[in-house]
Amino acid sequence: MSKTETFKKTVIQKQAIDLLAGPAKNVMLYGGSRSGKSFIAIYALFVRACRVQSRHICLRLRFNHVKTSLWMDTARKVHSICFPDSGARFHNSDYYIAFPNGSEIWFGGLDDKQRTEKILGKEYSTIFFNECSQLELSSINIAKTRLAEKNSLKKMCIYDQNPPSKRHWAYHIFERHWDPLAEDRVDKENFVKILMNPKDNIEGQKKRIPKVRK
Repeated sequence: MSKTETFKKTVIQKQAIDLLAGPAKNVMLYGGSRSGKSFIAIYALFVRACRVQSRHICLRLRFNHVKTSLWMDTARKVHSICFPDSGARFHNSDYYIAFPNGSEIWFGGLDDKQRTEKILGKEYSTIFFNECSQLELSSINIAKTRLAEKNSLKKMCIYDQNPPSKRHWAYHIFERHWDPLAEDRVDKENFVKILMNPKDNIEGQKKRIPKVRK
């Protein structure tokens, strides 16, 4: 599928995209508000959805928060700025984006049992845990069992949050490479991170740049 990218990536965004495209199966985007973390995470989902017929999901603790921050704002910005010609359609009743190749990106919260059961009844190629500092590690582990869609894509999780305290599970896993629930080490090659500060996100992003065909 051909597309035209309509924003100029910052240096840190390019580094984050390279990390997301790499071999690691768990990628954490740290940083404060307006640092572009969720934008790049959603961008990665669009790229993966356009590349291979697949299903992806964005999860947050509360559905109202994922609806207002990602569904109504970030996802629409990514679509209009980066993928205006993708043919993606937003389904407002069920909160998912459908692509011409059959791919889907879903949006959900873990605070609604009925909605959560419906969402986790499907299999996915990517799970994006938005503001994961609000989520329990046990809830993340349950969601990750649905990371089992059969296709050619690498199965991966993307996380974003403000830098956590040293008591938080994310600090232990991504800094110490230690799983506090399993009480065992994790493979540091599969749990990587990048810090994205607001100051790194000040370059203009609306210059239309045709993507070079390879």
